Amino acid sequence: MKDIKIVIPSHKRWNRVRTTSAVYGAALCVEESQADMYRKCNPGIEIITHPDTVIGLTRKREWMIRNLGDVFMLDDDIDHLSRIYTEKGEDSVVDPDVAHDLIQMTAHAARQAGAFLFGFSSSPTPISYNSLNPVQLSGYVTGCAHGVLAESKLWYNGDIHCNEDYWISLLNAHHHRLIWKDTRFYWAQKDTFTNRGGLAEFRNVENEEKDFLLLRKVFGNVVELRKSTGKSNLRHPFQKSLRLPY
Repeated sequence: MKDIKIVIPSHKRWNRVRTTSAVYGAALCVEESQADMYRKCNPGIEIITHPDTVIGLTRKREWMIRNLGDVFMLDDDIDHLSRIYTEKGEDSVVDPDVAHDLIQMTAHAARQAGAFLFGFSSSPTPISYNSLNPVQLSGYVTGCAHGVLAESKLWYNGDIHCNEDYWISLLNAHHHRLIWKDTRFYWAQKDTFTNRGGLAEFRNVENEEKDFLLLRKVFGNVVELRKSTGKSNLRHPFQKSLRLPY
């Protein structure tokens, strides 16, 4: 299996891309009209362009998997890859070149297992890590860091504005059942949800509600509204949770 393409989809954040420092060898995927600004602000980084008619992150992801083959996608506001299973006092930050190799090895393992969707832990806390089950074969991937291998039945619905990770995880459960998640590592983000540009341009409560209704219509009651608990408050009333049967 040849190396998987590591790509950072970005939009109007040419001078605020963090992720190129978190992993070696990643390319930026941007609109043609923004390419010059991204090249100017990110020297030495490969720039992949798509037509300006491809609007929104979900449609950008769809364009990427149709045109780039095997691809691992990282949001542009990621600070580093973190190792969850560290001992007390041990540095958890993974070097960018090691992060690159971990993506390649995880993609290869997923392919060998017969999975098409793969990713890493969705929780940064060591208490959520199960050392007896470091690789999960069911569940969901986070939008900020996940990979899709070619020849799958997966696609991104352009009518989903903010929750393409829910869509792709549910679709994968329906078609392929199997997922590959290495829960030993977590991609740490900065400025999520409020950072100017990127998905923040499309993310609002109205679109969150539309996404919930569409996901519920297509996939049924496995899509639930998350309830507020004493430990955490909801950022908006349409935060979701999944009860995946696979």
